[in-house]
Amino acid sequence: MHKIWKLKESKSNKVILIQDKIIYKGNPRENDLNSSRLETRENAFLKDLFSIPYSYIRRIENQKGKNYIKIFFGNDSEEELYIDNEIIKQEVFEFLKSDNQNLKYSIETPNILNYAKAQIFALLSILAIFIWSLYLAIQIESGVEYELVGGGNPGITGIVLAIANLGSFKIIIGYIILSVIIIFALAKRLKSRSETEFLKR
Repeated sequence: MHKIWKLKESKSNKVILIQDKIIYKGNPRENDLNSSRLETRENAFLKDLFSIPYSYIRRIENQKGKNYIKIFFGNDSEEELYIDNEIIKQEVFEFLKSDNQNLKYSIETPNILNYAKAQIFALLSILAIFIWSLYLAIQIESGVEYELVGGGNPGITGIVLAIANLGSFKIIIGYIILSVIIIFALAKRLKSRSETEFLKR
């Protein structure tokens, strides 16, 4: 099957072309975009576009409210097809769905843990470092002396001890500031969580 979409207003990919089980995307010159070369599928023109063969694709995601379709391919690569028009975006996804029988279709709203795992992990990490460094800071302020044993890279222990030497007040203030930033990022991330269509191998 062969299908082409011209997105002249797009800054990321002005053309999306699917033919011979390959997805092409790119920003051709204005003359090429307006010419019939796209319809004739000229090989020289196709070489100028970024391509993803169907056989490389692991997963395709079409999230409601996002202006792109995300394609995961190869071992750990991903690429976006930016489409500002929701109707055209859905049309592209439906074409990929019907033209690629090797991918299984599903629809779901991602769970909170998977969708915002980076922000949740950051929040938990900051909390652990805060408790550890605050404990050491209180001990140091009480007269306890700590010394790193052994050479080389001090690692996380050295970092926490350096933070503890700042004093408990600065640690609390720093933790509050970082926590507010991360919580704001987490709330923003969760707000964007929406129903997503998947095509998975």
